[in-house]
Amino acid sequence: MKVLKKIITVLFTNYPYKIRCFDQLYRNKKGEAIDVPEERPMVLKTEIGETIVYANGASFLNYPPILRKVNGQNRYELTGIFKEPDRILYKIPGGSIIGNNGFVYDAKKKSFIEESAKEWTTTLGKSPFTNMVHFPPKKALDGYVLSCLTNGADGGFYHYFFESLLKLYYCREIVDFTSYILLNGPSTQWKLNWLEKASINIDKVIWVMDTDHITCEQLMFTNRLIKDQQLSKWSINSLLQLFSVAPAVEATQNNKQVIWITRAGLKERHISWEEQILDVFPAIRCVDLTQLTPEETIHTLQEATHVISAHGAGLSNLIFCRKDTKVLEILPNGKTFQPCYSRISSVLRLNHFIVNLDVSNPDNRETGFGYLKETLCNFI
Repeated sequence: MKVLKKIITVLFTNYPYKIRCFDQLYRNKKGEAIDVPEERPMVLKTEIGETIVYANGASFLNYPPILRKVNGQNRYELTGIFKEPDRILYKIPGGSIIGNNGFVYDAKKKSFIEESAKEWTTTLGKSPFTNMVHFPPKKALDGYVLSCLTNGADGGFYHYFFESLLKLYYCREIVDFTSYILLNGPSTQWKLNWLEKASINIDKVIWVMDTDHITCEQLMFTNRLIKDQQLSKWSINSLLQLFSVAPAVEATQNNKQVIWITRAGLKERHISWEEQILDVFPAIRCVDLTQLTPEETIHTLQEATHVISAHGAGLSNLIFCRKDTKVLEILPNGKTFQPCYSRISSVLRLNHFIVNLDVSNPDNRETGFGYLKETLCNFI
């Protein structure tokens, strides 16, 4: 069936069917004269990615990490040496985008641009977007359009924060010159709040949904600026600069500021008995980051000496913490290890601990109320 669809696409439609790297499609002509048209596809900006070193992994307090395997290899490593992707900003006249992952294609060349987007668990050749026969109707946008679309940023704060907003910083020289900025929809207040903190003109933003199909007079987009969960000094410092936040200074006073980031209202990874444990520790301040402004969030994390939270997007805000802040990340029993937040701690030299808990049963003798009470006494 897929082969038949591909044949129909190639023979009877004007839609893309190939997947090509940018350099394969837009090779510079050799010996070209000076007097040629300016408006051509081009690379607008390139930065070489640097080495990332995760020297210090998290300390696991009660159980060793459960490492997920992909094709027989660890999906994530506890420590290691990696390299940032080279960061590239592209421009294509007449470029089109399908879906809110940001798949870019050139209709004239009938090709998807390999660098523009990825799927979570499948190759681009098997993506439903690259195998479509009936495309949704197109919406045309004039002027210069900047795509900041990425996987997971529709409702995920982590991906919106570290991927979409990171693109805004990387493209900061051209943001004011753009006619439109494409971001993953739907529009929500927390997205708007952080855009305002970044001094982005909200009137330029178009919130793209998964069925949208857009063609642009001039389309600008980047490759993936960070690999999955490989946060670096560059990505963290870029966000701090985007939000005009100076790096937090070391504590000048000895009093403890202990915060507990609640996931109340969220079913996944919420500790159902958190009120019971917080009653025992009145010095711990429970904060709901969804109810705070960006300024309040930044101030809260900068002042904290201890941060306690279930694994979740609230820990993205560790980028605002000062050196030597102690972090206790709580994983539900049986959950596989993901290193995104402990890697922030490694880069910023925070003291990161991970504990496994039974988040639904406080009476669990090994990982329930009694165990967490003892752990918090030692942690604080």
